[in-house]
Amino acid sequence: MRIGLALSGGAARGIAHIGVLMYLEERGVKPCCIAGTSAGSIVGALYCSGKNIDQIKENIVKMSWKELIKITIPRKGLINSSRLLEVIKEQIGEITFEELEIPLIVNAVDLINGEEVVFEEGPVAEAVYASCAIPGIFTPVKWKGRLLVDGGLLDNVPAALMKNRGIDYIIAVNVGAQHPLQKEPDNIFEVLIQSFDIIRRQRDLPAYECADTLIEPDLGDFSFWDNSKLNSIIKRGYDEAKKALDNVNLDKKQSRLARWLSRRKN
Repeated sequence: MRIGLALSGGAARGIAHIGVLMYLEERGVKPCCIAGTSAGSIVGALYCSGKNIDQIKENIVKMSWKELIKITIPRKGLINSSRLLEVIKEQIGEITFEELEIPLIVNAVDLINGEEVVFEEGPVAEAVYASCAIPGIFTPVKWKGRLLVDGGLLDNVPAALMKNRGIDYIIAVNVGAQHPLQKEPDNIFEVLIQSFDIIRRQRDLPAYECADTLIEPDLGDFSFWDNSKLNSIIKRGYDEAKKALDNVNLDKKQSRLARWLSRRKN
């Protein structure tokens, strides 16, 4: 069965995507396509470029906020986003979409006209860079006459991007699901990211219609910007994937009607 995987944004909480990939690998399941937004695009790019789970974990540890923060006083964001591109290139190099082992789709948003911009060709790092440019935190990314920001502004769980691509079963992972924070934000970055997350929750609804299985780990007790609890966040993603998919046959083709009836039954 051709399986597509949609990975949402969610800053450091995107580490939970690694746990989902671990579970799928244990099942012997390899996605035929991954669509990623923001943090999901980072994990997706690493995995699609051929890196194994241990290598992805190692790379994610290196991508801490301390590495990314280069506070200036830019006019369009708190952090100059140029360091973000450098860090991404350190992890995946100059690889293009055409060279990836698994097809990848990455989205961003044109800040000028409000349109979604979908990347499927050219340099991967530049696409991921644009998809991660959280408005207000990172400065927008200039690309081919456009001014791009985080894809989650319009489509944080990009399951819809895999429609009409011959995919039999779509698994969507939303690490920014509607679970309340368990403590107050500690700093301006957490305040901005939480505010952005609240705004984009209504934009997640189309994913619920497109996805055959939706995985929503409860990560409310983890900070948006601290990746020091990597193993705990990964386990949360793994456990939720197991809970959602353990009784799903991912080997046998099934009609969309049959899958819908099965979900209704469960």
